[in-house]
Amino acid sequence: MSEIRYDMLHDTYVVIAPDRLTRPNLFPAHSAALKDTTACPFCAGHESMTPPEIFVLKDVKGRWRTRVVPNLYKALAIEATDERKEEGIYEKIDGFGAHEIIVDTPEHVTDFDELSAVQMTDWLLTMRQRGNDLKKDSRLHYFTLFKNQGKNAGSTLPHVHTQLIALPVVPRKELQVLKHLYAYYREHGRSMFKDIVDYEREQKTRVVDESEHFLAYAPYGSQFAFEVIIMPKIELSDIGSCHDSLLAEAASLLKKVLSGLRRELREFDYNIYIQNPPFQKAYETEAFFDDIKNFYRFYIRVIPRLYQTGGFELQSSMTINPLAPEKAAGLLR
Repeated sequence: MSEIRYDMLHDTYVVIAPDRLTRPNLFPAHSAALKDTTACPFCAGHESMTPPEIFVLKDVKGRWRTRVVPNLYKALAIEATDERKEEGIYEKIDGFGAHEIIVDTPEHVTDFDELSAVQMTDWLLTMRQRGNDLKKDSRLHYFTLFKNQGKNAGSTLPHVHTQLIALPVVPRKELQVLKHLYAYYREHGRSMFKDIVDYEREQKTRVVDESEHFLAYAPYGSQFAFEVIIMPKIELSDIGSCHDSLLAEAASLLKKVLSGLRRELREFDYNIYIQNPPFQKAYETEAFFDDIKNFYRFYIRVIPRLYQTGGFELQSSMTINPLAPEKAAGLLR
């Protein structure tokens, strides 16, 4: 029997519908990545094929481990102005912002989960550095870090890479979630993240794995089959405030989660994103900005792209998930 569950973290509803698993053509074909490296702009030795690097993480021998470059096909430009303009009854801002590519490894690896835990630590270290650097620009208020792994997840280049987009505004959906989390904190005197972590560890049925400071679990209101969230057990609001050992611990847990997904799903496409709070106070965030460290925790969300969405999802903003999170967590354990 199906259920309509409430995803309390993201303040939305989801339909858990196991009967949908038998629907024909539910799962799109996995997209095999191209292995040809001759024209890959992200491989070591092809640095001239990308714009000049913004940041590089090197090993002791001076070889790069990760590189960050401007997106050649950028959605936003740091050179633009952040001036707000009126156009009749409408409002717009010039396309100001940052759009960067993080090249996860110099080797031509086409599946992110093939990277080692050490390489995933480098990946997190690089994102921390870029986030902290972008915070220095007072015009930027929010950034999103996301990985598209495979064609079904939106990737257009096979060499593993990650995108960062920084904006002069906070997306409306994110504002809604932040206000929701703040209201919970004001009512209960503690963060929703703490209650979720404590309850999931007590119940155990949706826990996938855990380490000293992080918990990996399938959310009660999972919007996608085999969705996993990696959340700090401690008050840690921003990836920018994570020291190296915590990032290494999170990377090790992420590696275990992805290995479990690979074991169960074989070939699959997926998205990973790192959810972080706004980093500049603005009119929209003024009411709660100073309390973010008390009610928010950054987290890593892994979303396998196993099935196609349709009109219901687009119209209602609700997803239909054919696999109960308790079942998914049990399989991944």
